[in-house]
Amino acid sequence: MTIAVPEALAAEIVAVLRGAGARFGLLHGSRAAGSPRADSDVDVAAWWPAHPPPAFEVLVPPGVDLVVLNGSPLELAGRIALHGRVLFDDDPPARIRWTATTRKIYADEGPRLRRSHHEFAEAVRRGR
Repeated sequence: MTIAVPEALAAEIVAVLRGAGARFGLLHGSRAAGSPRADSDVDVAAWWPAHPPPAFEVLVPPGVDLVVLNGSPLELAGRIALHGRVLFDDDPPARIRWTATTRKIYADEGPRLRRSHHEFAEAVRRGR
């Protein structure tokens, strides 16, 4: 599957993330799935070995949304680990470790998360 991001923009994103100290970056969302709309933003996630910056401090290009994987919520991190596409990888052992661990935890917690969402939706439907 090809990644639906113009090559020049992808190169700029990678340069910014590397410059900020990220060790790997993943494209996620509609562009990673190959189904972006014309106005779709570019969803990127990155991982730092220590002391990750807040996402708002990393000056990614306009139209790019950054998720800092270190400490991101499991529901988001799990989807990225399952469906993200590698944008760059300067530390394959760290990327593989993060991906495998996050996928495992997400798979283990998935039934509980889905049940919780279902119970919440049911409570809202009943007006509670």
